[in-house]
Amino acid sequence: MVCGERQLCLRTAFCRARRQWWDRSNSPRNVHLLPAFPARGSRRLLHLHLPHHAGRSEPRPAGDGVAARRGGAAMIHMTIRRAFTLIELLVVIAIISILMGLTLASVQRVREAASRARCANNLKQIGLALHNHHDAHRCFPSNGSWDGKQTIKSTAGVDTLVLVYDKLLPKPWVLGVGEPMRMPRDQPGSWAYAILPFIEQENIHRARDWQTPVNIYFCPSRRSPHALKPQEDEYGFYEGGGWRWAKIDYAANALAIPNRPQCLRLADFRDGSSNTALVGEKSLHPKNYMTGTWYWDEPYFTGGAGGTQRDGTKVLRDAPDMGLSFQYNWGSAHIGGALFLRADGSVRLAPYGVNSDG
Repeated sequence: MVCGERQLCLRTAFCRARRQWWDRSNSPRNVHLLPAFPARGSRRLLHLHLPHHAGRSEPRPAGDGVAARRGGAAMIHMTIRRAFTLIELLVVIAIISILMGLTLASVQRVREAASRARCANNLKQIGLALHNHHDAHRCFPSNGSWDGKQTIKSTAGVDTLVLVYDKLLPKPWVLGVGEPMRMPRDQPGSWAYAILPFIEQENIHRARDWQTPVNIYFCPSRRSPHALKPQEDEYGFYEGGGWRWAKIDYAANALAIPNRPQCLRLADFRDGSSNTALVGEKSLHPKNYMTGTWYWDEPYFTGGAGGTQRDGTKVLRDAPDMGLSFQYNWGSAHIGGALFLRADGSVRLAPYGVNSDG
C-alpha cells in the first residue's frame, strides 16, 4: 500500500515537473538571441530559437528583411544599407552640374529670343513713326546737321557748341541739336528727334529734353535706357554743355535718310520699299555700352552724327576684340545677326559677316 502511494506521488510529481518544463519551453520569454557582430556593410543573421510544432505561425521580421526557417530556428536576414561612396557622390554632382548647365542655356536662349522680339518691336514702332512723319510732311525726316550758328545753353548758362573732337584725325565735328519749330528740311536735329511727336514723346520734343531716354531707342540685348554726361576717352573729346544726354542703339541708312537739307520720299526709293533699309542696329563696342563716350555713339538729339546715321556695308557682332571696325558699320549683340527696318515697315535679320544691301 505504501509502495503504491509512493509510486503514485512520484508519478504525479514527474507529470507536474514535465508540464512545468513544457510550459516554460513554450513561453515567449524563452527566446534566445544569439549576438553577432558582423563587419560593416555585411548582413546580420538573427537567430530566434522557438519550438517547432504544428499550429504555430512562422515568424515574420519587422521592417526590411527575409524570414527563413532552418531546423527548429527561425532566421531573419536583415540588410544594413551603406552610405554614398565618394565616386557615387561625384557622379551625382556631375549629373546635377550638367542639368544646371542645360537649364541655364535654355533660360539664356529664351531671354535672348524675348530681347530680340522686343528689339524688332522697337524698330516696327520707329517705322510706323517714320511713315506718319512721311504722311504729315510729304517726306521722311533727314538726319539733320549743324546750321553754322546754333548753340545751346550750358548748365552754367553759357552759349556752347555741341561737338566731337576726333583725336585720331584730328578734327572737330560740330553737331546740330533738335529744335521743335524747324521744318524737316531745316531741322538740325536727327531723324530720331524729328519723330518724337509720332511715338507719343511730344513733351520731350517740345521741351528739348535731351536728358530723357526713350525706351524704344534701346536694344534690350545691349543696354538699358540711360543718360550720361560726355566722357573723354582715347578717341575723342566731347562737349555737351555739362548736361546728361540720352543715346540710341539704332542708326538711319545714310542713303535713305541723308543729312539736312535732303528729305526723301517713298517714290525716291528706286529699288522698292521692301528692298530699302531705313533704320538698323548700329555697330558698337561693348565697352561703350554704359559709358559717356560719344565716339560713333552720339546722342539721339544730335544731327549729322555717326551715332544716328551709318553708311557702312558690314554687319558685325559686338565683341571686345572688334577694335575700331564699328565705325560706319552695322551690328548688334543678338545671336545670328542685326535687325533692319525696311521702308515697307517690315523688320528683317541680316546675318553677321555679310554686306548689308541697303
